Amino acid sequence: MSRILVVYSTRAGTTAHVATILSKGLRAHGHEVTVASASTDPAPDGFDYFVVGSSIIANSWNAEAIAWLQQHRAVIEGRTALFNVCLTAASPEHREEALALNTKAAGIVEPLAMETFAGRYEPQKVSWWRRLLMRAIQQPPQDHLAPAAITRWTAVLSDRFTDTSEEP
Repeated sequence: MSRILVVYSTRAGTTAHVATILSKGLRAHGHEVTVASASTDPAPDGFDYFVVGSSIIANSWNAEAIAWLQQHRAVIEGRTALFNVCLTAASPEHREEALALNTKAAGIVEPLAMETFAGRYEPQKVSWWRRLLMRAIQQPPQDHLAPAAITRWTAVLSDRFTDTSEEP
């Protein structure tokens, strides 16, 4: 099977949790998976495919995830899936809006697949300015993380990620 690097960027830990769920699902499909934070600038060398995701803050991907995509674009182009984690995805009627938050990243590398996952808001895990913002827009603590939906996406990814080492 394929060697896959899952790269994530998170502020409060939810996107790291999603990356872990993705890695477990991909391993269950027989892939060899490594998970790394974009902030550590993991090298893409030696991997067949990439799954890159970011939490969404103020309708944007985190800067280090965008920087990682830009820095490694030549190596990962044509072999990358993208995801984001945001509260907007919790409402089915806002799915397309949440998925569109991947647009900037998809402009860097054309994705093989894209997804959005509902996240969680835990006030004690975010910066004081984000707590202030969330209070101003009257957002209560919430948890919409759906591990089953995340795991289902790994089947889609596994179908799209073929083993390049067996090609002539």
